[in-house]
Amino acid sequence: MSGRVSVALLKLGFWLPLVVCTWLALFPDPSEISIFKISDVLLHAFAFTYLSFTLAVAYPRRSLLQIFCLMLGYGLLIEIVQSFEVSRSAELKDLLVDIVGIGFGLLLARLLAEWTRRLVFRLFGLTNTVQT
Repeated sequence: MSGRVSVALLKLGFWLPLVVCTWLALFPDPSEISIFKISDVLLHAFAFTYLSFTLAVAYPRRSLLQIFCLMLGYGLLIEIVQSFEVSRSAELKDLLVDIVGIGFGLLLARLLAEWTRRLVFRLFGLTNTVQT
């Protein structure tokens, strides 16, 4: 049972922030949300670093190349959708920052993903990691 809880928490750590990031990226007027007082570049870099890292942790059978492609596709999709929103715009700069964030997240995943999975499983009573 605790193995399933650990796997669910790892996946929730990716999917819930992905939903929040998607909503924030598509919200018509970002100036109404106080989090946007932080630099747009920092928001993109942090979001894509976190999402890439947690995707690698939650789905260890995915290769880093697959994760890179999935996250790049997500970034492209966000920019395309934003190009149709009157108060938003698609920007190449955002996509480039996304790529840097993805790269940093994958570097962190290469270094820390297995340790992170073991920690989560240990916290919930398992000593061996289960492939998800």
